[in-house]
Amino acid sequence: MLVLPLAAVEVDTEDFMQLRARVLAQDEALESFRTAIQRLRDDVARLKNENETLRTQVNAPRNYATPEQITRLTEQLREVDRNRSSDKQQILDAIDRLKALPPVVVPVPDKPSKTPPVKIGDKADKTPDKTPDKAPDKAPDKPAPTEPEIPAEYYEHVMGAGETLGVIIEAYNKEHGLKVRLPHVMKANPEIKDARRIRVGQKIRIPMVK
Repeated sequence: MLVLPLAAVEVDTEDFMQLRARVLAQDEALESFRTAIQRLRDDVARLKNENETLRTQVNAPRNYATPEQITRLTEQLREVDRNRSSDKQQILDAIDRLKALPPVVVPVPDKPSKTPPVKIGDKADKTPDKTPDKAPDKAPDKPAPTEPEIPAEYYEHVMGAGETLGVIIEAYNKEHGLKVRLPHVMKANPEIKDARRIRVGQKIRIPMVK
């Protein structure tokens, strides 16, 4: 009968215990790896859902202005601003020219009266009145259309390039405190038939309507 030494038996048992401990440690590590892999799978699924949501939002139709529309709108705003600056400069230039022009006064002769006044004591006053007591009713005369009254004094303006009657009238009203309107200017200048057709260098009379 072969009897093994006690020391050899103890060494085999110790090796077995160490091997078992290693196996248990590897099982625990494997379980940890499985848990980590499951977490990664969950994160990947969540990221896929978020990516799909973002893709849907980006592809949804929206009413955004295109760069061409923004550029065209910007150019239109600049054009309006340039026109406004041009009109303002024309008014300022007209005002500067007005300051250097002296007022021109032209006397207007009084219109002769159609019927001379009858003095008390004249023969016409002593003649008996032959008219009947009641004159036949007559339809009242329709009032004649009234034209704007213009004063005898006026300014003389020389039309410049790019000027219009509206701009000139506004400049004179602002500079001299007048209340001139287009009908006043047309009546003071009977040779003008169309207010939109006035040549450069033409002299225009601006009445002093206050």
